Amino acid sequence: MTRTVDSRFRPRGRRHPKIYAFMLECGGSTKTTSATSMAVEAALRGYPGTIFDFDANRSTTTILGYDEEAMKGRKTVLDLIHGTAILDEVALPARYRVGDDYDDDAFAYIPGLRLVPSCKEMSTADTAIAEDADRQDWFAEILLGYDGDDDDVFWLDFPASYGRMVYSVIRMLDEDDAVIPSVRADPKDVKLLVPLFEELDRVREKNRLRRSVPGRPTVNHLILTAPPLPVTPKHRPGRPRRSPSPCTATSSRRTSGTPPTPRSCTTTAALCPSSCRTLSRQSTTGS
Repeated sequence: MTRTVDSRFRPRGRRHPKIYAFMLECGGSTKTTSATSMAVEAALRGYPGTIFDFDANRSTTTILGYDEEAMKGRKTVLDLIHGTAILDEVALPARYRVGDDYDDDAFAYIPGLRLVPSCKEMSTADTAIAEDADRQDWFAEILLGYDGDDDDVFWLDFPASYGRMVYSVIRMLDEDDAVIPSVRADPKDVKLLVPLFEELDRVREKNRLRRSVPGRPTVNHLILTAPPLPVTPKHRPGRPRRSPSPCTATSSRRTSGTPPTPRSCTTTAALCPSSCRTLSRQSTTGS
């Protein structure tokens, strides 16, 4: 019987899953939070997947149930890079802690979601690829040999850098996949989108004439995040509440008869309308 494959998860009939890559050359930009949240939410809605932790900080690995103690004796993504393990030997069932110790009863498992854990030694991945040119194809080997479910996806959580390891992965993406920068709504962080686009252009140009490598990583989505809004100070009875402008705030100290001193606007130009036009006061995210 002919197997029907959902094109949403296998674009253009390819064998390996659709890929969502969270990357930006910035620490603390909410890449890990966004990647793990979306992977877990998708799995709970019935869309299985595998999330790769490429960061030596191991944040995704820890969030999904595997601290340093739990990882003793287990293989990691670095074993995939070195070619000493295959994907099914490394991937672990994603979980979260509900009890003490490390027994199975101490964890609840997230159905349909696997984790490819990281390790502190991932900081040596660029060197390992530089010393052995064949290892640049490690991620290509995983994709070409993939034989998993027809409706799963790959989620990739990258470190805050664009090195050889990152290149070895994103060169295998095409326009049907999605590079997703998760960036804070702050002018300094938003400016980091420019180096990202330049890096993707470099990857596309370098692989433009190669048939064995897709080499077309594309930003199809953007996640814009913001910290929780400050709590509105208590107001005096009988006086109407007034929402402060999203772009200016008055200093807490002023002398009688002098106007309040505005602090500088910390909102990006794209989000901060001139003259402080009405702006939603809820947390901002972009798709």
